[in-house]
Amino acid sequence: MKVGNVQWNKRYFLLMAAMLLLLAIVAHASEIEVIPLDNDIKVGEKASFQIKITNAADQTQRYSIYSLQSGQGWNVDPSPLKDKIVEIAPGKSYVVKIIAEPLEAFNPGIYPISVTIESDLGEEQVVKLKIYLSPENPPDYIPFIKATVDMDEKISPRESLSIKLFLENKNPLNLEDLRIRIQSDIPEFEKDVTVDLPPLEKKTVEFAITPNEFQQPKEYVLFFVFERNGEQVKVIEQKIEVLPLLPAFTVTTSEESVFLKKSTTVEAWNEGNVLNTQAVKIPVSFWQSLFTTGAKKIKENGQRYLTWELPLDANEKTTVVYVTNYRLFIYLFILLLIFAGFYAYVQSPVFVQKTAVTTKSDEEGTLSEIKVTLEVKNKRTTPIKQLSIIDQVPAIANVEKSLQLGTLRPQEIKHTKQGTKVIWTLAELDAQEHRLITYKVKAKLNILGTFSLPRATVEYTTKSGKKRKAYSNLFSLNA
Repeated sequence: MKVGNVQWNKRYFLLMAAMLLLLAIVAHASEIEVIPLDNDIKVGEKASFQIKITNAADQTQRYSIYSLQSGQGWNVDPSPLKDKIVEIAPGKSYVVKIIAEPLEAFNPGIYPISVTIESDLGEEQVVKLKIYLSPENPPDYIPFIKATVDMDEKISPRESLSIKLFLENKNPLNLEDLRIRIQSDIPEFEKDVTVDLPPLEKKTVEFAITPNEFQQPKEYVLFFVFERNGEQVKVIEQKIEVLPLLPAFTVTTSEESVFLKKSTTVEAWNEGNVLNTQAVKIPVSFWQSLFTTGAKKIKENGQRYLTWELPLDANEKTTVVYVTNYRLFIYLFILLLIFAGFYAYVQSPVFVQKTAVTTKSDEEGTLSEIKVTLEVKNKRTTPIKQLSIIDQVPAIANVEKSLQLGTLRPQEIKHTKQGTKVIWTLAELDAQEHRLITYKVKAKLNILGTFSLPRATVEYTTKSGKKRKAYSNLFSLNA
């Protein structure tokens, strides 16, 4: 029993293998190619096709060509009718012409017709013949346009712009004189062209735009309007953004000079498209900065500048003026000369200086005796006559009469409430002559602390006979 089952299984396996081999041979036994001759017809017309059959088997085959749709609204037959059955030798081809005629009043549209090709080896293939049925009169199509905009959405107003419209006519309507307008709040974007767009055709329309470089930066909307015969058929919206420009101000200068005075006009121009505030700087030298008015002065990296902080709107210009006046230097120089002359005029020709030293002090460090020196000098190159040197000794001290009183003895010693007045006289003091007058004073009481000596006075007579005075310095001693 088991042996019989094994033999039956072997036979079944061999049979299936043979069938698969036969199917593989049959699957590649014929090649079919459909060639439309006239498949776009109107009602009442016939469509025609060619079917090319190639016998790829190694033996002659007979082929039957028929359509199951024939007689069901359509009449589908080979032409001539004898080509319903054709015989093709191995490796050969044969072309069968198929005529398809509508038997009914079909609506315009696309109709697929099935045709079967069957060989005597059992191979069967079904091909589809596609027929386009049009109405007898052209239909009144509504324009159907597919449009795509290709452009930069962010726009620099200083760069030219290209706008491309990719158009496609989606139906058989011939769009002649199709008007395309661009509408916008930006005048430079207003464009108007007329194109022809044939049925089912594609076309590219390009616009070249040069924006206004001072266009206000913000978002705008472009409207692409399509018109045919005065009627609007399509509108496309496209948003764009004009970018802000913030370039450095353009600065120019012009000068006007009149005798050591120069007036400079500085013009600043904002070539951007938004309000901008910038510091305008003009380099100057150290001396120029001293004699220039009309600007703030700064120093950066060792260079001096005149500077103005200027707010300018888009495409706005403004001017500022600064003045470099070297006349001020001349005026100042003249003033210094006048001052020097005046100083020389009022300056005393007699120089008097007073000094003092302690010549005796007790064990406790208090002052008891002081030597005073008066230095008198003629600063002129001419003699000075009739001089009186007067020095005041405070009441707390007395002039020591018994001592040698220097190179010149006093003419007079007076006692007053304020102290003792010592007077010397000179008939003449030669040019550049230098005199020292010394004397000693003795304290009535021991002095502890600071002992102040008042100014000495020199009275003299000028060439014009006028009396003048010169004064020494104050001098103080510390115990």
